[in-house]
Order: sequence, then C-alpha cells, then structure tokens
Amino acid sequence: MKYAKINPARDLLVPDFECYQMDLSGPVNAAIAAGEVDAEFKTLPSWAKFAKNPQRAKGFFVRMLQAVFLGIEHAELNTEDQIEVGVLEARIAMMFLPANIRKDCLLNAGKIAEQTLSGYEVVVLSGANGTTNHNAQQKTNEAISKGKPVLILAAQIAQRSYSIPEMTELYLAYDEGQEGATLQKMSRVLTPHNLDKIGRVFSLSFDPNRDDKFDAMIVETALNNKMRGSKTSLLDSLKDVLRTINIFKATPDGRVKINADTYLETAMARKGISRVLGKMADITKLSDDDIWALSQGECDYTRADKQAAAQRGKTKDTKPALIPTPKNASTNDFEKAKARVREMIVMLLDNIDVILCASGKMNLDEAMSTLAADVKLKQGFSNTFGIPLEVAQRLVSTGAINNDHISLLFRG
Repeated sequence: MKYAKINPARDLLVPDFECYQMDLSGPVNAAIAAGEVDAEFKTLPSWAKFAKNPQRAKGFFVRMLQAVFLGIEHAELNTEDQIEVGVLEARIAMMFLPANIRKDCLLNAGKIAEQTLSGYEVVVLSGANGTTNHNAQQKTNEAISKGKPVLILAAQIAQRSYSIPEMTELYLAYDEGQEGATLQKMSRVLTPHNLDKIGRVFSLSFDPNRDDKFDAMIVETALNNKMRGSKTSLLDSLKDVLRTINIFKATPDGRVKINADTYLETAMARKGISRVLGKMADITKLSDDDIWALSQGECDYTRADKQAAAQRGKTKDTKPALIPTPKNASTNDFEKAKARVREMIVMLLDNIDVILCASGKMNLDEAMSTLAADVKLKQGFSNTFGIPLEVAQRLVSTGAINNDHISLLFRG
C-alpha cells in the first residue's frame, strides 16, 4: 500500500447518502377502511404478516406501491416529492422484503408489483425463478438495458457482491433484522456511478417511533471512530456521526430533517441504542465456557457440568435428558446461548441508570464493586434482573459491557 497513490477522482465518486423514515399508516388505514386486507393484518399490521400471505394484504401493498412510485395519494410516501428533485429519470429502485419470506410468496409480491406498476420492469430475485447470487446482477442489468424504470424485489439474494451503479433508491420493507444484514443491504445503493449520485435509503415502517433500522449504521460508525483512536466520548462521537448524515422524516408537507439531538433522544426513548449496543457487543471476549455459564445465569460453568453429571448418575430406568454443557452442546444450542447472553447485555444496558444510581457511582467497575460489597444491594440486583450479580460482573470484567456504553446511555 505504501506505493499506492491517492486518487481524488475516485473519492469524488463516492455517493452522497440520505436516509428517510416513512410512515405506512396512510395506505394501511385506507386499505383497512376499504376492506382490502384480512382480519389478521388488520389487527396489527406488520411486514411479517404481509410476507406470510401477500395476497391477503394486497390492498395495502398496492396502495403503498402507488404512493411511492406513482405519487398516487399519501404524499408522505411520494418519493419524488420527498427528495425534492422533481421527476426522476431512469428510475432504478430496490426493495428488500423480510428475509424469511417464502419463495412462492416473494414471487406473488412480484406479480402484485407488476400489476400495479405497469410502466416498470419488475425484477424478482428468488431461487424460485432460477435467480442465484451468481446471476442476480446479470439479470438486473438485462432489465435495466430495456430502458424502463426498474423495481428489484429481493429477500436474501443480492445482499452482498451485487453492484448496480444506476441504483439510487433502496427500500427496507421488513420489521426487524440483523444489524449486519441491514448494513449490507443499505450498501447496495452506494455503488459509485457519477459525481451527482445520491444514494437514498427509505425505511418503510408501520411504527416509525420504534423503527431502529438506521441506529445500527450510526452506532457502528461511532464505535469505529473510537476504535481508530478518537479521544472523544462515544456519545460525542455518535453526535458527530449524526451531524454528517442526512436523516429525514417524510411528512405530507415534505421531508423534515431530523437533527442529531432529536434523533438521539428518540433512539434512547425507544431503547434503540441499547438494543444495537447489545447486539453488537463483542462477546468474542468471552470464552465458550463463559457464554454457556452466563446464558444459564451461572457465574461458574462448572456448576452446569456438575448438574449434568448428577443427572447422568441416575438409574437407567429414568433415562433423563442430558443437560447440554459446553462439551456436548449442539451448534444450535450454543447459538441460542449466545443470543441469551446478548439479551442479557441489552437488559443491563436498558437499565444502566438503575445500576449506577443504586451504587452511587458513575464508573461501571466501581458500581459493580459497590453492589457486590453490600448484601442488600447484591440481593436487590438479583431480584430486579433475575440473574446473580456475578453474571453482570463477568460481562463488565471481560469488556462485553464497558464505560463507553455508560457515557452514551447515562448522562447523570
């Protein structure tokens, strides 16, 4: 790398980036009022329910597509109006539906889109029609070559190694998702094309107040800044990141930019930051034995081993099920154990103010030591969180939870 020269021309090709939060309540309520959705979707609308049977929520999906791509009703979803650039030329858009949607349901969603957007070339990236990660890009480019606007529908295919320079719009049409997968999907719209390109990501949410799809991107960027040696607190780093990213709320009167403090306050209120920190926590700092013990609420994994040994020592007539331990657990068991540890981290981060206030300390290590030294506080911790204090101490001592998290989540 020491012989490589910086090429400013390539740097200029990196697209600008905008994020939009879009509220789907308009087309949802209109479809419900018209009796165009089934009872299950009507009770509590979600992308998961749509994915289960697109035909039963067709009324909603049609109205949403018409608003987003044709500008019919629901101005808060009219992309051309929201981005304030007039009519989009050569429109190339991609929409990711829930990752667990069945192949036949993804094809059905594609058929609905074709019927609704008659002027568009709709490309469905599904194994059901022979699409693979290897040929997805070629299939898309063939559709683009026809000169019509293009809508690409996908679920799991094309999350990576899929670069379409002409694509400027990406729609996230799912309720939740793994942070890493969401970041990969968002990257699809950032392939360089020309100096004027702006990559825009739209989060289509049934409940914008709980929509945390952008949180992972922001928190990960702030954490990366810290890892590169930034001397600012994680909170200040997060604010710096937010100041460099345009995040808008789409409204009937046009887009409204969300400032750093407002976004941060909203994210804190919906527990979005603590959820992201918990899911992104570096549990590789924990040994396999630690992970297993912590997932069982144990501070010493040998207890689980002893319990398993006691079960194995019973008479053969009882034939007890073998209690999983780090030595005999299946891969699936261990993945569940890791998920449980992350849930535990999220729970503790969600309640970090309670822990610090109870101890009277602002430093996490000192807080744990103070609680451990007081019998009543120690028991109170166990009663409140349902785990021994030693479990939380282990998460702190390994660095899975650290004082950077404190600076972000607790400001006194």
